[in-house]
Amino acid sequence: MIAAGYTGDPSDCTTTMSAIEPKSEPPASPPNSQHSTEPHTTESIDAECFLEVLSDTYARNILTTLADRPTAAATLADELDASRPTVYRRLNSLESAGLIESTVALDADGHHRKRFHVIVDSANLTFDSSGIEITALS
Repeated sequence: MIAAGYTGDPSDCTTTMSAIEPKSEPPASPPNSQHSTEPHTTESIDAECFLEVLSDTYARNILTTLADRPTAAATLADELDASRPTVYRRLNSLESAGLIESTVALDADGHHRKRFHVIVDSANLTFDSSGIEITALS
């Protein structure tokens, strides 16, 4: 298991990795999917980082698009009518927050392209006297 840690700078949501124990047992079968046989894992995500990233409209639009299929940054920029630097900054923030990952794929034309995909299925917010805790189901 991993935990995402926030550096404190709202414009730079970077991740530090540390081992943690599962918050709860993974479900026996994935929700809304009868085809996947991989067990789900639960991770603790830094609440401030998570909320900062999701407060951005571009980041939310990117997540929505990536929920449908893995996509390259250039394609995201075209589909969302956003500049490539804007898309790359949001992708970096989303990846640092532990919400997306990238893989390299070989296109038919021989070019290598980074494709981004969502790795968190859902998130649970818990409010108590010690603050906000967010756990993500992957």
